[in-house]
Amino acid sequence: MKKESAKHVLLVGNTDTFPSIEYASKFRAPDPVVFLKSGIANYLVVPQMEFGRASRTGMPVQVFTPETLGLQGVGKGKIRKWVFYLLKRLKIKTVTVPYLFPHGIARYLEKRGINVSVATKELFPERAVKTQDELRKIRESQQAAVIAMRAAITLITDSEIDNAGCLRYRGRIITSEYVRKLIARILFEHNCMTKDTIVAWGPQAADPHENGSGILRAGETIVIDIFPRNMTHGYWGDLTRTVVKGSASSFMKRVYHAVKAAQTIALNHVKAGVNCSTVHRAVVEEFNRRGLSSSILDGKGTGFIHSTGHGVGLSIHEAPSISTAEGRLKSGNVITIEPGLYYPGIGGVRIEDTIVVTQTGWRYLVPCEKKFEV
Repeated sequence: MKKESAKHVLLVGNTDTFPSIEYASKFRAPDPVVFLKSGIANYLVVPQMEFGRASRTGMPVQVFTPETLGLQGVGKGKIRKWVFYLLKRLKIKTVTVPYLFPHGIARYLEKRGINVSVATKELFPERAVKTQDELRKIRESQQAAVIAMRAAITLITDSEIDNAGCLRYRGRIITSEYVRKLIARILFEHNCMTKDTIVAWGPQAADPHENGSGILRAGETIVIDIFPRNMTHGYWGDLTRTVVKGSASSFMKRVYHAVKAAQTIALNHVKAGVNCSTVHRAVVEEFNRRGLSSSILDGKGTGFIHSTGHGVGLSIHEAPSISTAEGRLKSGNVITIEPGLYYPGIGGVRIEDTIVVTQTGWRYLVPCEKKFEV
């Protein structure tokens, strides 16, 4: 496969693996489909059972099925043939595919004379700038995250500390799993689903993507990261808070205030035209200034070990990347700002908000208060 510019853009998969299919066609596909963008024309190939639904999206998309492409017998079930028959019908000999395009299908096409080029840039860069309708949808998901976060923190706030230092609510031991179930129930009530919600306490919180398990304890940081996806329109929200029931150690207090200050500094840099790496560098410099620089200790990352943020939309992680990567913010970008500090064997702190970039700065999609010791 070669690398060159896009003219005919080809995607094969479902809308979880390639959200741009849904973005461009407004068709949500639980099973693999074929999407082709050729100039201003868009094409879909879907199973016969999905033809009606795919034809009612309201978008200018021509919909085919394997049958209407002339496939018969076992060929109707082979998606590589759907692709080839579509390209043959449209007399297209060269396509551009995303980096994660299925290799087997690419090889199949190349053996049949189709030139397959791998894109070096975003194939749908317009996804990074949200429309007013998209902002409304992300706001719905973010509102659900805020409501669930408030409920989770209220539960921890209202809990009692038993003689063993464990948290109890109305006599019941409180675990990460219990808090996750509470969050999941509230998100479901707001038409959102949840996957891999993080409620990680103590040393578990030193791993940014540790889901967390077991009994919550007083004096330990509890990182709660909620990222709901709306079940109707598919847009995500993202929100993280860190709390401690009772009193935190002096070191973790220092860490929390550093993270909160770093987030404020990052937000102060956000506006259209600013380089994403400038925002990220401001966070790194603030941590270094406070004597909380990052390092590798016994093979484990310590300190600030991830990017400052990422875009949010039909994917939970999408462009732009608020990191060392170059690229300028644009008005209408929806991004997270989520600095964090992590110390293996001790704990971690992360604070995250999802915001929309404006010409002169930014604004919250949905604000959520920040508390630490509760």
